[in-house]
Amino acid sequence: MYISIAGPVTLEDVNNFGEFHVVMDGDEAAAVAALDGRAGPSQRDNHLWIDIALVRELAGDAAGTEWEARFEAMLAYAATKGWIDEPNDRVEAHIQPPG
Repeated sequence: MYISIAGPVTLEDVNNFGEFHVVMDGDEAAAVAALDGRAGPSQRDNHLWIDIALVRELAGDAAGTEWEARFEAMLAYAATKGWIDEPNDRVEAHIQPPG
């Protein structure tokens, strides 16, 4: 799944739990601004910390019981890689240009 920042912010490919990124033109500062402060820069280039609650909100109607279980499994895997900021309840995502 990925967050698209091209006009309105949307969550795309919502049932793909094998990847997570942000698609946009621009840099970390532009992404943080577009996400109304619900993201923050990472220490790694071209990466952001995304509020986990925002991902759930953007999933909308797709976020049923099965989706939530698979999302939790994705977050558990991300935690093993150091991609979860537990104190701030965020998951790390890389920024990918469109296309």
